[in-house]
Amino acid sequence: MLWLIWQMWLLLFLAFGIGIAAGWRIWSGGTGGDRRALVSAQEEVSRLRRQNDDLSRSLAAARKDDDETVEPEPETETPVPHNDLLVIRGLGPKAAAALREGGVTSFEQIAAWTGDDVAEWDEKLNARGRITRDDWVGQAKALIDEG
Repeated sequence: MLWLIWQMWLLLFLAFGIGIAAGWRIWSGGTGGDRRALVSAQEEVSRLRRQNDDLSRSLAAARKDDDETVEPEPETETPVPHNDLLVIRGLGPKAAAALREGGVTSFEQIAAWTGDDVAEWDEKLNARGRITRDDWVGQAKALIDEG
């Protein structure tokens, strides 16, 4: 057996070398393609960043031009509809509908609420203290003063 190995040492060494090279190639995953994909992706990111910067500059210039050409409109206060309960912060459409069904349709009625009324409506609306937290009574009084 040793005589056979001695006679074929060159072929065995060559087969061993081919095995090592094949294993190296398989387990290393051929990173050359990954590097090319990475470089390509980095170039694309760089191109998109340049394009984004160009668009940002164009948008800023367009806004500047618009600001220079448009005359500001005089500010006018929009009147608050007197019985629009949705103007009160924290009072949503469902609560406003429930209040209307209960006969509360104006700011004066809410402004006249006592502590008992607040507790009663808090229970009816399932507001969990929102009436007190958002100060609906104070807001209604302020809206009456504005109106």
